[in-house]
Amino acid sequence: MNQPKKYRLVVVLSGVALLVFGVVYQWKTSKVSSISNQTSLKGSPQGMPQISEASKEAIVSRSQFLSLVFENIKPPRPIAKVLIDGKEASKDSMLVALKWSKETQNQPLACLLELELLNYHGMGDLTEIARNSIFVAASITENGKVSAYLYENGKKIIDEGLAKDSTSMPLRNALIIYQSEYLNQPMAFLKTLRTSQKIDSNDLELNYIHLNLLKKSNQWEKAIKKLEKLVSLQPQNPYWLFETSDLYGMMGDSTNAKIYLNLAVEMQRKIEPNR
Repeated sequence: MNQPKKYRLVVVLSGVALLVFGVVYQWKTSKVSSISNQTSLKGSPQGMPQISEASKEAIVSRSQFLSLVFENIKPPRPIAKVLIDGKEASKDSMLVALKWSKETQNQPLACLLELELLNYHGMGDLTEIARNSIFVAASITENGKVSAYLYENGKKIIDEGLAKDSTSMPLRNALIIYQSEYLNQPMAFLKTLRTSQKIDSNDLELNYIHLNLLKKSNQWEKAIKKLEKLVSLQPQNPYWLFETSDLYGMMGDSTNAKIYLNLAVEMQRKIEPNR
C-alpha cells in the first residue's frame, strides 16, 4: 500500500536508534521504547530473515568464522595479529581491533571482539553484548555459518545473564529472536514469550516482537489486536497507525486501511509540521 511520506520505525538496540556500528538492522525488532519522543521516525527494516535448515551449522569454529568474515578482504597486520593471538591478546590491542572493526562497519567482527573482551577481560555490558550478537546474526542472510557463530555465542551470554536475572526483558527478548529465527522452535519461543508477558506485558519491544511473529504466521486478527496494544502504549507514535493501515490493506479491508492511513498522516504532520 502506497503511503505518502510514511516515516517508518527504525529498530533500536540498547536504548539507541537501531544502528549497529552505523548500519541499520534488517530485522523488524528492537527496543522501540527509546524513541518515545517520536520527533523523527525513519526507515523501518524490511523483513525478518530466515536461516534455512541447510545453512545451520551445529559447530562453527572461531577460525571458520574469521575465514568467512575476511573472505573478500584482509585485515591490517596489527589487527590480524590480535585475532591470531585470541585470548592471549592484551585488552588494549583488542580495543584497537574493536575500534577498527566499527570504523570499517564490520559488524560480525565487532561482535566477536566484544564477546572476547567480556570473556577474557571482563569488559563491557553483558546485556548489550549478547543483544548485539543476536541482532547482528539475525540481520545476516548471506552466510549461515557467520550468523550461526554469533547466535551460538550470543546465546551463551544470554544464558549467563538470565542466570543472574531471569526477569531481564532485554535478554528475554533476544532469547525469543534466537529461538524463533535461528532454532525455528515455535514451542520454545512461545513459552518464553508467554513467560515474558507475565513479567511485563507492557514491554514495548516484546509487543513489537510478538506483532512480527503474528504477522509472520498470518494471524492477522491477532496482529490487529497487538497493534491496538502498541497504539495504547505509544499513542503519539504514528508508526503504529501506519502499520495498522498496512495490515488492514493486506487483509483487503480498504476502508480501515484508509482511515488509519489518514490518522497516521495527520499525526505525523503534528509531530513534524514543516515536512
